[in-house]
Amino acid sequence: MARASSALLKRRLDIAEIVRKQGEVKVDKLSDMLRVSNVTIRQDLTYLEQQGYLKRSFGGAIYISPENLINHTTIEPLNYTNIGMERGEIDLVKNCLNYINDGDTLFLSHGNLIRKLIPFLHNKKSLRLIMNDINNAQLVKEFSDAEVILVGGILQDGNTLQNSNTLTPILNQFHISHFIFELAAINDNNHLIIENSEQQNTYQQIFKNADHTIGVLPQRFLLPDNYSIGKLKHMDVVILSKAAVTEYHQQLIDSDFKQRAINKYCITYHNSKVT
Repeated sequence: MARASSALLKRRLDIAEIVRKQGEVKVDKLSDMLRVSNVTIRQDLTYLEQQGYLKRSFGGAIYISPENLINHTTIEPLNYTNIGMERGEIDLVKNCLNYINDGDTLFLSHGNLIRKLIPFLHNKKSLRLIMNDINNAQLVKEFSDAEVILVGGILQDGNTLQNSNTLTPILNQFHISHFIFELAAINDNNHLIIENSEQQNTYQQIFKNADHTIGVLPQRFLLPDNYSIGKLKHMDVVILSKAAVTEYHQQLIDSDFKQRAINKYCITYHNSKVT
């Protein structure tokens, strides 16, 4: 698959951001704002719809959650509560960009929240991304020039896997600067809990080997089992949505975390003993 040009990627990121902020926008307005033809805008909207960032509407596009696109076959009425939640999740993961430098080697966890981060990696240069979610790995190829190493193989142009990579050789070959992952909860014993038990062993190893660890937690999930990957005291950065702050603020303070950044949707905490 041919990688899209930088101008094309930037325009599509701009469109996604405009639709996200406005909730609904018309093709004519996007054409005027970005100074390209209506045909080009329609092509961009089609692509963004296929990737789950918006839904085409008559004469334009609306911003709805990717989950709605997957789970419904008809267009639902625009839900502004969902739009607010979606904006919050995007702001949550965009905070991760503050810790990513050109040339870093990142291990990105699986899942939809990390998927929202991927388009914003476009401005980071010479990244190496190690991943275990093939759908997210394929999306990287559309938005970034980063080298993508999938646990199981190296993702080449055309989204084909070449060579076999298990986790141990990857850890031996590459120095992981940041492990960025989605948390499901922090339990009462300060263990970091993920939702997917199949990833527990992998993430435990990455957690121990990465220079820095960044956890993002949009809301607490009630899980029948605690799939722990490590202890809170070994984390560098925890980024909480405002919905999760009430529950975890005191727990983080008691674990020597300090608030570093606050915005409308989320709060970032740094471990004063690690960072």
